[in-house]
Parts: sequence; structure tokens; C-alpha cells
Amino acid sequence: MKNNIRNLLFDLGNVIVELDIDGAYSRLSSLFRVDAKHELIEKALLDFECGRISTDIFINTMLSQSENRHQAIDVISAWNSMLIGIPPNRLVMLEMLRSKYNVYLLSNTNALHLEWIHRYVQRVHHVASFEKEYFDHVFYSHLVGDRKPNASLFKFITEDAFMTPALTLYMDDVQENLDVADKQGFQTYLVKPGEEIGEYLKERGFY
Repeated sequence: MKNNIRNLLFDLGNVIVELDIDGAYSRLSSLFRVDAKHELIEKALLDFECGRISTDIFINTMLSQSENRHQAIDVISAWNSMLIGIPPNRLVMLEMLRSKYNVYLLSNTNALHLEWIHRYVQRVHHVASFEKEYFDHVFYSHLVGDRKPNASLFKFITEDAFMTPALTLYMDDVQENLDVADKQGFQTYLVKPGEEIGEYLKERGFY
């Protein structure tokens, strides 16, 4: 595989950034009333991830379905609890890979989570610009206006970055996303729970 790879395309969650997805959804759900309209909540989550609604509208929608005692900070804290952090070795890996490959990031994310990541890398890793430091280009769902596993998103990034799928290794922890990318000609790799992506790339001689 390594011989013809020119581009490395990383997912963010559970590949670069450690997540606690179940815990965050549980904490968010604990804010809601018994009669909360879950279809409205799910639509707001999807719209927020695709950039169709603002952070204020997202928070206000969550509060509209919550007990009166809860405030915006409770929604933000519950939602951002999904993000645990980035092990230093993964940032070192990205730095090393950029010297040999075009390194890209593709993530289903949202404004609140991206703000958290920016503050985190500055505070913990003393990095002023996460995107410029580690990637040639990034694609965030809420800024692009599309999300995985939509085939339209993969088509967009290949055109926008002049990326040849056959020369690109795409790494994600969700098989559905990889299946769509595979149909468009990407080389793919499923990052399994608890797996360190850096070990996989090192074993195969990428760095």
C-alpha cells in the first residue's frame, strides 16, 4: 500500500482526538424533560454538524427541551464532555508524516467542539494553530455544509484539494464512512476501538 500513497486523510474523532461519545450523549440526555421532542433534538444535532444552525440556536433548542433549571453552560459542558484530548504522540506523528505526505483532516464536527479543540491544543500542547501546524488542509462538516457518509462530501474534498482517491489512504473509525470512500476509489483503513493509528502507520513504514 505504502508505495503509491501520496495523501493521508485522517478522521478526527477516535483517530486523532479521544472521544467519549456515549458518555456525552448520556449527560446531554440527562438535561431533557421526560416529554422532550427527540426528533427536534436529533434534527438540531444534525443541523449543527452541517452548519445549518448557529451555536446559539443549537443551545436554545436543547434548552427548549430541558428542565427549566438548566442553562446554556450545562448544555455546553455536557456536549463538550465528548472530547477527552489528544495524546502528544499523535501530534508528533502528524509532524513527521507532513515531511513526506500531504496530510488532510476530514471530520464531522461542530462549532462548539472545534472551539474546544483550539483552546485545548493551545493550553495543553502550546500550539497556536492546530490546522496550520499539522495539516495541509482540513475539512470540517459544519464549515463545508456536508457530512460523512455522504458521497457528495468525498467528491467535494477531492475536487477542492485536487486529491486523487487512488493515491490517498483514508483512516476512520466508522466502517460506513470507509465504505462510501472505498466506492470512490480511496484506499481505506478502519481504526478499531483502542487502536493507536500511529502504530499501524509505523509498522507499514509510513514514518
